[in-house]
Amino acid sequence: MPTTTIMHLSDLHRDAESRIRTATLLSSLGRDMDRYTANEGIPKPDLAVISGDIVYGVRGSDTDGDAQLAKQYDEAYETLTGLADRFFGGDRERVILVPGNHDISMPHVSRALVPVAMPEDAEGKKKLARELMEPESTLRLNLDAFEVLRIANLTLYNQRLEPYAKFYERFYNGGRKFSLVPEEQYSTHDFPKLGVCIVGFSSCHDNDLYNRTGHISVEAITRAMDEANPIVKDGRLIIGVWHHSIQGGPKENDYIESGFLRHLMDANCSIGMHGHQHRPELLENRFSADSHRHISVISAGTLCGGPHSLPSGRMRAYNLVVLDQDEGVGTIHVRAMTNSDFSSPIWERGHVAEFGGSSMKFKLAQRKAQGRSAFDAAGKADQLIHQGLPVDAFELVRMHLSDPWARQIAATALAASENWKEAINLFSPPSSAADFLLLCDAYEALCDWASLRALISSSFARECPELAVQQRIQISQATLKGK
Repeated sequence: MPTTTIMHLSDLHRDAESRIRTATLLSSLGRDMDRYTANEGIPKPDLAVISGDIVYGVRGSDTDGDAQLAKQYDEAYETLTGLADRFFGGDRERVILVPGNHDISMPHVSRALVPVAMPEDAEGKKKLARELMEPESTLRLNLDAFEVLRIANLTLYNQRLEPYAKFYERFYNGGRKFSLVPEEQYSTHDFPKLGVCIVGFSSCHDNDLYNRTGHISVEAITRAMDEANPIVKDGRLIIGVWHHSIQGGPKENDYIESGFLRHLMDANCSIGMHGHQHRPELLENRFSADSHRHISVISAGTLCGGPHSLPSGRMRAYNLVVLDQDEGVGTIHVRAMTNSDFSSPIWERGHVAEFGGSSMKFKLAQRKAQGRSAFDAAGKADQLIHQGLPVDAFELVRMHLSDPWARQIAATALAASENWKEAINLFSPPSSAADFLLLCDAYEALCDWASLRALISSSFARECPELAVQQRIQISQATLKGK
């Protein structure tokens, strides 16, 4: 299997008033790709993962906050459609999106909250404090005004990602939707040819400007991993994506507790990708004696964050993650902004002290996939062909070509998808009548008359007694007249 390269971008913070315009940003990324593909041996990206904070966001107190947020999402739409056009031939399915805390509509949150009267007695204050600290509390503490707020309209509060949801559906041309129901806030992006399946999560469950801790709905994780289970059996590497970092300083609370990683590992998720902390990092988390039961967690720097949003000693950055599943190794290449003009970045190798350079290798933790049996794979592939998905069908059976039924299904899938070059590569020289017929179709479709003439004159053609083969020879002979 060839290597797979993922462009990992995070914390775009797109804003209609941003100092870095979309055309300039995309042009800078394009020039960087020309450099690293030509001079550094890093392959062109196959996919892009955007791990949250698509927009900069607005304050709940802004009188025109809804309109400002809409303009920011227009800017984000222009950025990400441009990214898909420049790097992936316009295929937006190759760009995977998850939300971050900046993508929450604080105007929605503010409209859902009401002030809580502060009790005058000590016992009442203690009770209020305990309620404030309870998991999934409906109370919020606004430190700026030193007041306690309560979620009075839960329906409106749960709509705080509605602007993001509209942007998400618009970006995918209606092909994907982002649910406002927490347990449905996940997405599965399967790429059989690349050998990976990416599962996106929202780490913004119960999150807002007053409750900054990240959290992923347990139900969303369960549903997503159930969907991913058969994909693991088909041999794909599972990658989880969310926004919040999994650790923070003693006085910080805007990160997500790492316990959810155990659920991802239990479902054979090998890699996690996130942003939020604005710095590149690699963490390996292992929670069992089984040396394969660990997950490599990769964070990316901010792509567009301003000078005041950068951690000390860091610059804007993004990652290129190259996965070599045959060798069982991944490599993180960090690209960093190396100039001081925040309106026009120049990207080059980024030195990361923890890496000792600009890149770091890590072991892919996925256990060897059990895989489907040839019988199961052929049966599933046959269903996919009838569903109009011959490309997916072929990927399912390509590892079982020694099985006669799977081989027949593979031939049918290749013909249905008109993947003639792959058909010739795998089925030449023919070992059965079905192989011969497929090759005749392939050579005719490609107008490769010399190869067709050689095929119908081969020893297989002369010695095969099957009527279908002899009839196909006659048809081909007629086709070749005058060629």
